Amino acid sequence: MRLINFFLSQTQTSLRTLGMMAIVAGGSNAALLSVVNSAADHIKDGETRIVSVILFLVLISAYIYAQRYVLVTTSAEVERLVHSYREKLITQLKMCELREVEHIGRGRIFSAISTDTQVISQSATGLVYGVQAAVLIVCTAIYLASISMTSFIISSVFLSITTRIYIRKMRDVSGLLHEASTEENKLHDLVSGVLDGFKEVKLSSQRAAVVLADVVSISARTAVYRTDAQKSLVINFIFAQAAFMMLLGTLVFLTPMFGDTYSSTVMGSMTTVMFLIGPISGIIGSVPLVAVANAAAENLESLEKLLNASTRERNGDALTFARTVASPALRKIELRRVYFKHDASGGQFSVGPVDVTIGAGETVFITGGNGSGKSTLIKLITGLYPPLSGELLVNDVPVTTETAQAHRDRFCAVFSDFHLFRKLYGIPLPNAQTAAAWLEEMELSGKTEFLSDGYSTIDLSTGQRKRLALLNALLEDKPIIVLDEWAADQDPPFRRKFYDVLLPRWKAEGKTIIAVTHDDRYFHMADRRFHLEEGQLRDLTEMQTNG
Repeated sequence: MRLINFFLSQTQTSLRTLGMMAIVAGGSNAALLSVVNSAADHIKDGETRIVSVILFLVLISAYIYAQRYVLVTTSAEVERLVHSYREKLITQLKMCELREVEHIGRGRIFSAISTDTQVISQSATGLVYGVQAAVLIVCTAIYLASISMTSFIISSVFLSITTRIYIRKMRDVSGLLHEASTEENKLHDLVSGVLDGFKEVKLSSQRAAVVLADVVSISARTAVYRTDAQKSLVINFIFAQAAFMMLLGTLVFLTPMFGDTYSSTVMGSMTTVMFLIGPISGIIGSVPLVAVANAAAENLESLEKLLNASTRERNGDALTFARTVASPALRKIELRRVYFKHDASGGQFSVGPVDVTIGAGETVFITGGNGSGKSTLIKLITGLYPPLSGELLVNDVPVTTETAQAHRDRFCAVFSDFHLFRKLYGIPLPNAQTAAAWLEEMELSGKTEFLSDGYSTIDLSTGQRKRLALLNALLEDKPIIVLDEWAADQDPPFRRKFYDVLLPRWKAEGKTIIAVTHDDRYFHMADRRFHLEEGQLRDLTEMQTNG
């Protein structure tokens, strides 16, 4: 079972101590039955033994102490394991390349790190109760054997057959839960897409209807799988209860055929088997929770394998590597016969082969229609996409897997599908005077302000959010600025300021600027201009100069 492997492979708690405490809890619970039965016999004979009372109190104390230790220790250890596994997955995620993460899918990654780990955390108590119930059943079975070997054999055979049938039925439930999890990942991706593209959805009733139909369809399939799984669980639960009732009936009607001590043997056996109702019901009740958690553990293991397969061999952590390797001053970036291809269900789209050289301090504009490959080219230049063929070189030195992060650390960027964090992650907080000057420069004074951990708000218009994203990029103070259609959402006055004031200032500071733009009236601000059409790049610098 993957869930058990998940716990055993990473635990730091002494399993021997935990197991001993579980045995103490289960054993003392079973011993209570023996003490109560023995005391009842003495009371029936008119005797009251103080030894039985003392033993009863000792066993209760032992049970409370052991039970508390097991539950508290296990809960703390499970939360530590869940946190450790999340940290592990996030570290692996950080080491993956962008294309590999896109291939795995945001829904699957999000579900694993948040939902699946939460399910495992919630299952801890049920799993502990199940283990303790199993220990209690074993201890009680030993006691049953001491009362009546015939009852013990009958019960063991009966429960063994029932358990095998129950486990076989649970395999079908596990498959249904896996199918439901797969559909839920699809649903998460689709709902995220609806939220990200809500404007586009609202602008087309036809699109909204089709998207809604797809959401409803996936949700319905998820509901079918979950319903079938729950139906199977209910049937299994009823089967287990009916089997237990059959066991009681078998003991009542069959045991007397093997001896004449009906009263003492059958009544003692019945009391013991009735005592087992609690732990057996506990196991049956915990099975659905554990089954869901086991499916979650399998999802986590599957994601971990994908992330491991996607992560190339590296010499330690990529960020540490980037800090410890001294990057030489940038002279030029070159794409030499670089080729990249996107695979999609509707076909393929490729960029290249591309040959382009960008010198340090140059301002380069990239133009092209929608879907021409501009954003892909930007990701190839920045090293976010490794080329399928050709080379990316910096100062005539090829960028390798080991130096890719050091190369990426030269860039600050605002992509067309940018994400803006409220906190300034990895960016030094400017002093109050500098912060006020930056906000004034971006014409955001009174719209937001710097706090100790980031911005007071990012609930702004798209253009204003882009200005904040640009401000973040500038605060990083990196040698290369990449802007993917940044000015498209700016009002005309600030757009003029961007081209006539900000770009020349950055160029004077020695920054290399790579901007995707459609603003033809400002093409003269670029040192060089490249045009993409169906993945093919043309240098229009000479045409621009002549024009």
